[in-house]
Amino acid sequence: MKFAISMSVLFALVLILTFPYAAMSAEKNSIIINFAGKNYVAELEDNATARDIFNRMPLSLNLQRYAGHEYFADLPFRPEIAAEKTSRLEAGHLYYWDGGNSFVINYEEFNSAPYKEVHIAKINNPEEICEYLRNANDNISVKIIKK
Repeated sequence: MKFAISMSVLFALVLILTFPYAAMSAEKNSIIINFAGKNYVAELEDNATARDIFNRMPLSLNLQRYAGHEYFADLPFRPEIAAEKTSRLEAGHLYYWDGGNSFVINYEEFNSAPYKEVHIAKINNPEEICEYLRNANDNISVKIIKK
């Protein structure tokens, strides 16, 4: 019986000590993207590239429309690349393309094969921002900050 109580106490102690860490690691970093005075929130992916970009904010970027499905801008630094890449680009998502050192916002679904990009974040209200980007000028300025 004495052993069972000790194991129970030990198990409870392990749960108490690991719970705060598990809760913290489940939280995602958020950013705010400001287009023409309107803020959009995006939840970052849990990968090294997204964390590196997040840690270098705030960013002011001049985005250019490209190929009828995205806006992009060169980053003023090269982030760490240690994340899975994809060719399936979703509307309302943010990506990093290392081939051009580019921050990318897609406003239409697109398959970029054979090129691949790192998924950085998903914008919380993708329909609204995609509609805005479809009708925006070919060059737009954005400010991106930590939330």
